[in-house]
Amino acid sequence: SDVYKRQERSQYDKGLELYKLAKQIRTKLLGENHPLLGDVYSGMGWIFYRQNRATECYDAFSQCEQLYRNNYGENSLITASAYYSVGVVQKWYRNYDQSEIYLKKCYDIKKAKLGESHSELSACCVVLGNLKNDQGLYEEAREFYQQGLKISIENKEELDQAFNYYNLGDIHFKACEYEAAIENFEKVYQIRKRILGEKDNLTLFTLKFWNDGKLKLGKIDEALEAIDAFVDGQTQIFGDESNSTAWAYWYRSQYYYEIGFYNEAIEDCKRSQKNLPTNTLVRTIIGKCDFQLGSEEAAFKEIEICLQSRKGGFVNFDLEYAQYYIFYCEYYLLKKNYEKVHQYASQLYEIPKNKFKWVQNHMMYADSYLYHGLAFLEENQIDNARENLETALAQANKIFGEDSYSCSKYNYAMAKYYVSQNDPQLARNYLDSAKFALESQSQILNPQLYADILFLLGQTYLEEGDKVKYFEFCDGALQNYQVQFKDCLLYTSDAADDLLCVDLGGRRIIKKK
Repeated sequence: SDVYKRQERSQYDKGLELYKLAKQIRTKLLGENHPLLGDVYSGMGWIFYRQNRATECYDAFSQCEQLYRNNYGENSLITASAYYSVGVVQKWYRNYDQSEIYLKKCYDIKKAKLGESHSELSACCVVLGNLKNDQGLYEEAREFYQQGLKISIENKEELDQAFNYYNLGDIHFKACEYEAAIENFEKVYQIRKRILGEKDNLTLFTLKFWNDGKLKLGKIDEALEAIDAFVDGQTQIFGDESNSTAWAYWYRSQYYYEIGFYNEAIEDCKRSQKNLPTNTLVRTIIGKCDFQLGSEEAAFKEIEICLQSRKGGFVNFDLEYAQYYIFYCEYYLLKKNYEKVHQYASQLYEIPKNKFKWVQNHMMYADSYLYHGLAFLEENQIDNARENLETALAQANKIFGEDSYSCSKYNYAMAKYYVSQNDPQLARNYLDSAKFALESQSQILNPQLYADILFLLGQTYLEEGDKVKYFEFCDGALQNYQVQFKDCLLYTSDAADDLLCVDLGGRRIIKKK
């Protein structure tokens, strides 16, 4: 991987040397204001862009734009290309208003001179869409991507089509329209696989995003197989010690976290930290896993640090807030601070309400109702609890499908409600649905939640006086708790009088005194 990096760096450095030589020769022969110097500055700017040298990139593109404008006029096609470059680098600086001005200048000139269906307009649509996407203006972004896709289809530009399908897939994924996201990502994958090859990095990344949607819809085995292939592919291309492979480990840690394999997620994060030791995205996953594994206060401190760091680096932070709001809902449920739970659940609700106005069912709505409902249940506001928990489950069923793994926690929450109302039969109906979903793959998903479900099933039979089934389910729960916890026992006998019972948001763990 180091050789690869040196080769790439040396190629850019060699390119810069040649551009600097060309600049000297052209300046000497043609003068400082000749338009051919603009070509040199443009080439240098794109090398600086690829090297993440922002200030030098901006300076080079600005000089190119000035030379083109002075020599070719403000509305020429070649000047439009300079407007595009400046717009891209302004977006990089997050000067979104300035970026939009330059990009729209480029778009308007090309549309007027080349026609509204010319292939060059597709690239403008992609960048304008990305500009809106970065600002969280997803509906406007979607319109630009759809326009770009139409143009690229008319011109039979397949790789441009792939970019637009990819971006549309990204919008659908953020909107929790997972079937549509999968459909778009599959199209991208097939195009890139055929044109670029199966082992090309763009193809591999497409495979990863395609399978993000499959994971959400409960195709866990298929998604895990694909993410393993993605990690292997990054390792083969860049080596095990590269930043690219470090990010691949982080991507896989997200999969593990989502299906409740917290120890495996932490292991991948630690691999990632070899190259990304202070990265807050990696630390956030570790913090969330630590919380699930019982280190609540340490996790809270880590999440607080990560949240403040992430706030400082992003203008459009809205979707990233969601995972932190969910963490705080779970933390304050544990601490019995229900006012805080309602506060963060309400803030969670506002994200899709403001960003995805065309969407009726969104995972953040479902989670908002879920945490409101759980807090109301603890506050003994029974009607409010039932209404919110039922709405949460209805939203989840519409998004993921009734038998999906992703609906398990919502079914479990409904079961807790019916246990609180002394209705063991109805509780078992919801618990059986959750249990079935967790058993639907080649291995038990989320062994911690699965143990919670088995324990609550045992409780429903105990309420009916069936101690045999109670102990049977509690023994099963114990085995699954031990997958995550090495020093914990489960309440299964009168010997619990000598133990300390701790309820971690439904995780009823017995820790030795």
